[in-house]
Amino acid sequence: MKHIQIFEDHATFISPAIHTDQHKHHALEIIVSIDGVIEIEDAFGNALASQVVLVLPDQLHQTTTTGEAAFIFIEPESELAKTMLTTFKPAQSVQSIEGRMSEADRKVFTSGSIPKALSKVINSVNLIDDRIQRVTDFFRSHITTHEFNLEMLAGIACLSTSRFTHLFKDRVGIPIRPFILWCRMRVAITSVLAGMTLTQAAHEAGFSDTAHLSRTFMDMFGVNPSAVLK
Repeated sequence: MKHIQIFEDHATFISPAIHTDQHKHHALEIIVSIDGVIEIEDAFGNALASQVVLVLPDQLHQTTTTGEAAFIFIEPESELAKTMLTTFKPAQSVQSIEGRMSEADRKVFTSGSIPKALSKVINSVNLIDDRIQRVTDFFRSHITTHEFNLEMLAGIACLSTSRFTHLFKDRVGIPIRPFILWCRMRVAITSVLAGMTLTQAAHEAGFSDTAHLSRTFMDMFGVNPSAVLK
């Protein structure tokens, strides 16, 4: 049975066996097998099979689970992401962390929660510039009420437009436009879970239409939204 929960800094999706097309999204992803095996392939065709997998943000990958699995999508600018990256220190875009996670933590993940030992805030790691943090916070708090332009966002960061676009991509990992799409997708999914139709959710999140929402969902998650958001 599919089950989705969205929190401030992460979302969880528990799903029966699933196969995705190649896709990428702006989230740090942890996949934990409940039963069966996780088979995953990166952008270069490197494949692995594991019980627990970590995928870095903005990395192309294709996933198949042979049984039920928990998918945890963590906002990469969050303190929780800092904790995960500090804990597991991934060296590859797609990596097995099966041997580095305790059985107790794995059980917590498969229930759709975050282990308390891994959810503590680690302040010693600074992943994002304060000026860019102001902009990402503004995105998330105004995504349904504002149209954004480069001059406005550079002004929030107190930078020139050229310096801002360079620094944003350097610190966040993707350009501004796909980051805005990621924020809109979060709003759309939350809206569907709250009872809206895909058409209503697309309008609420600022997509041009349902087709635009569906194409973006496929690009980010490798499956059709109607197959997941029922």
